[in-house]
Amino acid sequence: MAAKDEMKKGVFNQKENLLRDISRVYREGLYSDITFLMADDVSLSTNRFMLACRVPYFATMLHGGLPVDQTNNSIPLNCCDSKTFQQILNYVWGEISFSDLNIQSLLDLLEASRFFCLDSLVDGVVEYLQYLLDSQQVEFKDCLTALDFLILHKFTASDLFLKFIDQNLSSISSLPEFDTVSEYSMQALLKYEKTSTEIVLFTALSKWLENKASLPANVRMEMLSCFNLERFTKNDLVNIVRKTNFFEDKDICDVLEKHLENQLKQLQAKDKYIGEANKLIDRMHGQIEALHGQIEAQQPTIEESERRIKEALMVLMTQ
Repeated sequence: MAAKDEMKKGVFNQKENLLRDISRVYREGLYSDITFLMADDVSLSTNRFMLACRVPYFATMLHGGLPVDQTNNSIPLNCCDSKTFQQILNYVWGEISFSDLNIQSLLDLLEASRFFCLDSLVDGVVEYLQYLLDSQQVEFKDCLTALDFLILHKFTASDLFLKFIDQNLSSISSLPEFDTVSEYSMQALLKYEKTSTEIVLFTALSKWLENKASLPANVRMEMLSCFNLERFTKNDLVNIVRKTNFFEDKDICDVLEKHLENQLKQLQAKDKYIGEANKLIDRMHGQIEALHGQIEAQQPTIEESERRIKEALMVLMTQ
């Protein structure tokens, strides 16, 4: 119906056929006129016109003045391997399937997309990573791999994984892979606006520091400075924090003293409340006793009234 309506307007629409033909050209590998040698020494060929139309990087390379050696059979392209570039080509020719890629492949594609200035593809990968996290389809160990990669390459998408790891820190920190998380990822996790408790984060850091004897002292101190001893419970301070020897005993004792002072204040406030409640109860008892006294004082009057009523009824009955 739409085609007939357009024909009535003198428009002959061939967009669907165009897309079908472009897809066929890609599937059959037709009209390839440029070849790239990738970082893994695998060559991939494609059509330079499509590359320039769809990828700003290649528009500049092929038509904007970047030096390209036309004498060689293939152009070196060391920014990614052939598997990643094949996904870029899938995007160039119209469709890419993220579900076929594991986490590392998605991360490699994200980095390559940014290199080639493909903002829409970058957004697409990030959106898919968010979906995987929201639907709990990412293994915990892969989250650590992703965090290291995103922190290292300065992607703001690292916040997605920081949030997820923080929410599941107790389980994730128990993994062997957690011990190998980079220093920069650990610092980012410590400084993140966390939802995990102070003791869970502290326990995770303690585990991570076990085999980090070469970690500079200033870095260690910076990490420990992320903790506020006053946020720990008394039991955690005594049974966990103190045993690590990360903090001076005096500092821990000072905090424990504050805890005791607060507890004493709470007890005093409770005693005061109980005292006031007892006074109120005593007043209520006094009021109840006074009420009983009034009732007892009025009892003879009530009895006299009842007697008179009975006499009046007797008189009426005899008439």
